[in-house]
Amino acid sequence: MIAVAGTASAVALLLTLKQPGTTVAGAASQAGAPPANSAPAGSGAVPAGGATVLGDEADTQFGPVQVELTLSGGRITGARAVKVPSTDANSRKIAESSVPQLNQAAVDAQSADIDTVSGATYTSQGYIRSLQSALDKAGAAGAGEGTGQGSAPGAGSGADAPDGDVPGDGTGAGGESPDAGDGSGDGSDPGQGSGSGATESVLGDVAGTQYGDVQVRLTVSGGRITGAEAVKTPGSDANSRKIAAGAVPKLNQAAVAAQSADIDTVSGATYTSQGYIRSLQSALDKAGL
Repeated sequence: MIAVAGTASAVALLLTLKQPGTTVAGAASQAGAPPANSAPAGSGAVPAGGATVLGDEADTQFGPVQVELTLSGGRITGARAVKVPSTDANSRKIAESSVPQLNQAAVDAQSADIDTVSGATYTSQGYIRSLQSALDKAGAAGAGEGTGQGSAPGAGSGADAPDGDVPGDGTGAGGESPDAGDGSGDGSDPGQGSGSGATESVLGDVAGTQYGDVQVRLTVSGGRITGAEAVKTPGSDANSRKIAAGAVPKLNQAAVAAQSADIDTVSGATYTSQGYIRSLQSALDKAGL
């Protein structure tokens, strides 16, 4: 019995001496394993060559609009409004609904040749003006024109103009041209376009009507009307303003489509239409069209 007990003790001692070597080998194997969180970074980084361009503020009746573009490889890859009308709850609600549509339209069109959003005319017009100034700063105005407006002769090239929204901010006669910034009404940062593709802004004379003045501003490029905008409309009362808001976008569109002042009056807005046509004709005369 003593001999058996001694043999068992010797075997247990030998097994105990080998155990540390086994443990050390296992630890070494774990130390060489790669970290669990070594996965590569995601694809959310800005594409190579991407840049952001901030357009000028465009004042509207309900507050300023300012657009920021993201561009990569000469294309618009993103658009957002960093300032929107917010003078009251209704303005904020309208902007909240319309701005995402305008952002998407800018990316889809690759230009400022986009339609106004129904029910958000002032916000849309401000957005388009700020968008155009951003494109001008980015040197992308030429590419924008080639995608939608004035790139081919015929009435069809003007028919797609966005309710006559005119690129550029301000109500004065400051010139505006691609690649040269925004020619605002106060004369700051005037356009300096050159060559056959230069864009100019022409302000018609004020035409008085029974309910208030009408004044039209045209954007002309290559001898063609590429945009029309009423910078003054009848506003003597709420009804006059409502009529103008409904009629003026149609008149703007008609002026671009007709390439002249030979356009029909809008039903229910005879006085506004007649004033618009007179101011439009004076702008055409000044532009030599």
